[in-house]
This record gives sequence, C-alpha cells and structure tokens, in this order.
Amino acid sequence: MTAPERGEAAQFLVRKNVRQQRACELVGLPRSSLSYRPHPRHDERLREQIRTLACKHPRWGCRRVHATLRREGVQVNCKTVHRLWKSEGLAVPTRRKAKKIRTGQHVPLRAEQPNQVWTYDFVFDQTLTGQPLKILTLTDEFTRQSLALRCGTAFTSVDVKAVLVEVMRERGVPAFIRSDNGPEFIAHDLKVWLTVQEVGTRDIDPGKPWQNGMAESFHAR
Repeated sequence: MTAPERGEAAQFLVRKNVRQQRACELVGLPRSSLSYRPHPRHDERLREQIRTLACKHPRWGCRRVHATLRREGVQVNCKTVHRLWKSEGLAVPTRRKAKKIRTGQHVPLRAEQPNQVWTYDFVFDQTLTGQPLKILTLTDEFTRQSLALRCGTAFTSVDVKAVLVEVMRERGVPAFIRSDNGPEFIAHDLKVWLTVQEVGTRDIDPGKPWQNGMAESFHAR
C-alpha cells in the first residue's frame, strides 16, 4: 500500500471508533503522517524550464538539466528537478544494442542422434604457480554428454588419438568429429587414422567459432 492509501485506511479505522494511535499501528503509518496536509507547490515556471531544456537537448539527463539550471541562476536542488522530471515523463530512453543480423547459415552436419557427431576442443587454465594447462574436452553434440576430460601441460595429435581410442572402445565409433583448426586436430597422422576408422572430420571455418558452438558452450559453463 502507498502512503496515501495507508492514510485513508487509518482514517477509516478512526471513523470506526478505533483510537488514532492504534489505527496508525495497524496500517504501519506514523501519527505525524496522518495529520500531515501537503502544501501547494508553485513550480509551474520550473516545470516549463525543465521541459524547454529537455526538448532542446533530448539526450540530456536529469542531472545535466539540474546543473544547467543552477548555472542559469535557478536556486533548486536536484531532488526537486528529479521529481518534476519523473512527473513529466522525460526519462531518456536507453540505447538499444544493435541487433546482430543472422546470415542464415547453419552449423554443418548438425547431430540428429546420439553418438553421431562428437566435438573436441581445448580449454586453457593455469596452476597456482602459473604453469599453463590444456584440457581436452570431448562431447557428444546430440546428448551434450561429456565423453572425456584430459588435462596436461601439452598435447600432441598422438595424445588426442589415445583419448579417442579409449572412448571409442567403450562407446563405439561416431560418424563425424567436429573441431577447429588446431594443429593437434588437423595433423596428418590423426586424419589418416580417423579415415581408417571410417570417421569423418569436419573442421570449422577459420574465425567462425559458432560452428563449434557445442564445445564453446560447454567451456563457458
């Protein structure tokens, strides 16, 4: 309830023979507020000055208008300007961020069933002593299940192959594996081995991480 509404409720209780102090306690209103009568404000000239400045400078805010009025010799505090500013509805609309234009392109070979498309990538971290760490993540794009997490100070294509051998032995062979163009993923020996295993590879286009969005989303979380 607003203050005027609480005042009306207290007045109603008083008319019903409830003591004034008790009525104020019930509605949560100080007794001084119950007997307060607002004084008429003569701020029509100030309102006009504020509206004029707002129309002349539509991107100005309340504080700048107040500073301008003070420079022009108007003796008014910031709270009064803010009250009139709100009552006149002169709030400056927030700038909207430019909406990104979609190109209409889709992620190539989107997964349609479990164990169809895997994606792997590296996320980087460091120890308390500052030693860099690389964490290899392998994820099923359809189920969004993390299939492997391997941490080390360095990785080669041989290390990546060892992780794939371990996971494939347990879960079977996927149809495709998606990755970026990191040297560990596009190495010739790894490509040949995947071809022998009848696993297709899909490297994302340079500068387009959204094509490997599942890995990026997993890393962000």
